[in-house]
Amino acid sequence: MFSLSDFGTFFKYLIMYVVGFTLGSYGGLFSESAGIINIALEGSMVFGAFAGIIFLQGMNIWLAGTALVTTAGGLILVYLLAVLVAILAGILFSFLLSFVSIKLKADQTVVGTALNSLAIAVCAIFNTTITGIDSVEVQNNIFSSVLAINTGNQFIDYAFSGLNISVLIGVLAIIALWLIMNKMRFGLRLRACGENPAAADSVGINVYRMRYFGTAIGSAASALAGFIIFSCMPIGTWQISALGYGFLVIAIEIFGNWKATNIIFCSLFFAFFFAFAPTFSASISNHPELGLNNTLFGQRAFYYLLPYLIALLTLVIFSKKSRAPKAEGIPYDKSSR
Repeated sequence: MFSLSDFGTFFKYLIMYVVGFTLGSYGGLFSESAGIINIALEGSMVFGAFAGIIFLQGMNIWLAGTALVTTAGGLILVYLLAVLVAILAGILFSFLLSFVSIKLKADQTVVGTALNSLAIAVCAIFNTTITGIDSVEVQNNIFSSVLAINTGNQFIDYAFSGLNISVLIGVLAIIALWLIMNKMRFGLRLRACGENPAAADSVGINVYRMRYFGTAIGSAASALAGFIIFSCMPIGTWQISALGYGFLVIAIEIFGNWKATNIIFCSLFFAFFFAFAPTFSASISNHPELGLNNTLFGQRAFYYLLPYLIALLTLVIFSKKSRAPKAEGIPYDKSSR
């Protein structure tokens, strides 16, 4: 019933989502471990994806006909630069949240929610200004023909066609961020600022600076996550939106109990269902002999709904047992120590 192409497509989606969801959740982990609630992960993903993809469009125009945009080897450098642009965009976006939260001591949840809407609006304005077309659509597969793989093996061709070097960069970033959070002094100091900032300040840790760093790293990670997902997704035209993934990674972070290792496995769990929906659901609905066509399990919409339903149930079941950083969302005032 299922072909090698189905399994190949499933594998591509799985890798794309695992890396993207893990990085996006690490975005929340780093900022919230420092004490800043980052509801703006959705905005960071949009901002990073848009910056990277619009950079690729510019390179495709400026370097038209050159080996940099007509060969897979040349595109490695172009995509590396796009990754850097996405990360820088995420860092820039982070200061909107960190400055208002740390300096002005505003409500972090309200600010983050507002930034999600602001990110989409700003990207739409930039898109109209750059392209001259009043539209929120961005072409995301301009190099799909160059990135296509033709080995004759359906699994390999469908699994790796369309993937770019950003996926590998994402894997390396996950390893680096895991080591920073669990094995390095910086991660320990970051968590101290989120648990007891007054105690951290008393031993010479600059709480304000650590919170700026944590938010910047987190926003950069989620921006890279957005670029990975939407630059690899074979949809052709991307509507400027994170499709709710920014809120999903918050759910994954809570499900993983703010632990870097747990988040990886939780991301794999959710990525499985997100990869299943666009691949095997079509095959199931096209086989009436299964006797599922007139049932809920025979509807493609059910499989697209399933990941979000699981996320909702996960929050209901595990939110009471999860333990967030104690000082999360509480503005720190050095003078009150």
